[in-house]
Amino acid sequence: NNDNAKSVKNDKKGSFIFVDIKGAVQHPDIYKMKDTDRVKQLVDKAILLKDADLSSVNLAEKLQDQKVIYIPKIGDKDQKDINMNHFALKNNHTEDSKKGNSTINSEQININDATESQLLTINGIGPTKAKAIIEYRQQHGPFESVEQLKDVKGIGAKTLEKIGSKLTI
Repeated sequence: NNDNAKSVKNDKKGSFIFVDIKGAVQHPDIYKMKDTDRVKQLVDKAILLKDADLSSVNLAEKLQDQKVIYIPKIGDKDQKDINMNHFALKNNHTEDSKKGNSTINSEQININDATESQLLTINGIGPTKAKAIIEYRQQHGPFESVEQLKDVKGIGAKTLEKIGSKLTI
C-alpha cells in the first residue's frame, strides 16, 4: 500500500506531456516532457541547427501537452508570423466581413494554438476575451470543440455565434 501512496504523490508533483518540435533542429520529433518544463528544455533535447533563428521563439514559455513548437531557420518566416501577417492583411482588406459577407472559412484560427494577436484579428474578440481564452486554455488544456469557448468568461452563445465560423480546433 505504501508504494501506491508514493506513486499518487509523484503524480501530483508533475505529470508528463507530449510535445512536437519541428523546424531548425537536429532531432525533430515528439518528446515526453514534464508539464513544468519550458521551451528551452525541449530545444536543448532536440539540439538546434546552426542556422536556427530564436528571435521569434519564447524559450521561457511553459510547454503544453499536444503543442507544436516550430523553430524557424534564419531567413525563414516563422509559421505563426506568416499566419499573423496573413490575418492582418485579411482584416485590412476585407471590411465587407463586417457587413455579413463570411467567406473566410478557409482562414480559420486554431483556438488551441492561437496567439493573443491572432485572436485579436477576429471581429468580436478584444484584448480581455483574447487573454481569457489563452488563460482558459492554460488552466484546462486544449479546447475539445469550438463550442467549449462558452465556458470562457465573457463569451456567451451570441458571441460564439458571431465568431464561431472563424475558429477551429
